[in-house]
Amino acid sequence: MKQSRWSEQCLQHVLQQMPLIQDRRSKEEIYSQVSSARKRERRKVWIISSMASIAAAFLFVIISLSNMPALQPKREHVIKKKNEAIAIIPLRAQDHSQESQAIIQADQRDVVQSRLVTKEELHDQDVVVFGIPDVNEQTVIPVSVFVAKGEQLSQQIENAQSQVMGEEWGLSDNLFDRIIISPSHNQKGLWVVRVPKAHSALSGGSASEVMFLSSIEETVRWMGGTSVQFFTENQKGIDLPNTGHVEWLKIPQKKRAYYFYQLDRSHPLFLAPSPKEFSTFQAALEHMKTASDDPFRPSIPKQVNIAMVQPQQGGVVVQFTSDSRLDESPAIQWMLEAILLTAKEFGFQFVTFTGGNVSRIGPYAFDEKIAVPVAPNPMPIK
Repeated sequence: MKQSRWSEQCLQHVLQQMPLIQDRRSKEEIYSQVSSARKRERRKVWIISSMASIAAAFLFVIISLSNMPALQPKREHVIKKKNEAIAIIPLRAQDHSQESQAIIQADQRDVVQSRLVTKEELHDQDVVVFGIPDVNEQTVIPVSVFVAKGEQLSQQIENAQSQVMGEEWGLSDNLFDRIIISPSHNQKGLWVVRVPKAHSALSGGSASEVMFLSSIEETVRWMGGTSVQFFTENQKGIDLPNTGHVEWLKIPQKKRAYYFYQLDRSHPLFLAPSPKEFSTFQAALEHMKTASDDPFRPSIPKQVNIAMVQPQQGGVVVQFTSDSRLDESPAIQWMLEAILLTAKEFGFQFVTFTGGNVSRIGPYAFDEKIAVPVAPNPMPIK
């Protein structure tokens, strides 16, 4: 490699001749920046040389292995095992690539886990839904836990609380620790929430307070409640440092879209409701294709287009265009499930999917009425 003809003494001499009137920096500052540039250039050369060496070594290993017949069956076995594993792509802020919708490889379609709880699944069990914040306290995600049928609702909720594994799911942990949530015995639609004096919800920052109240709201909404009365142990109300004294919380009806949320590739994917509301079902579907706000990702891929949204008696028809690329991939099945949850938000009882040049995607048959789900994001219990 040809070395520079400039020595440090030469550089100093040249810099000393530079008139300060053309640059407000001192000579020392200019010299420091020139020296830094030379160091960066040397580092770049070192990195390129190192990478070339690594690539050559890697190529040598590949050629050696390909010439060893005894190891060939083992290589094929390893590759087969690799293809059998679920490969989940992380949905992070920096991942805006065209393939961000391909959550699992196409050849893994038989291992897709549904993100919905249907009526058919509840013939011998019940479900409890908790609203749990994500780890960064930006949104609240409803998560379903199956419980034994026939028990008192308060007992079912207590049993479900012990099954919540926030950290393992990539969500916040211990939000509902020692909090008692139960329906009122005297007033329909009213739920009672009792918080211990030392609970973290009573001493966190403003973001934690918002997430706590939002989590209670989401939980009670899915459980069929319309209002909440708070107690600090046996005293009415809770005192939040930033929000103040809170005794009641009204549960509003909301019309939201559903997006994808996933902490990283080692945690499950969830269908998460949007913080904002939409005036129409069609407007919600349009935003499900373009949303890019953290921590969400679009739940309708770019290669899928909706030709028509037609409400009908008690339900809605969603027609895909003929050029939409619909297949059996997990991202497409979860897209349909996100649409079903969104339809539930707008009061529809069923959805009929049509068009797209397909007759079925996973368990969902096209041109047939599909009932909206009972609850979202079922999770395995301990």
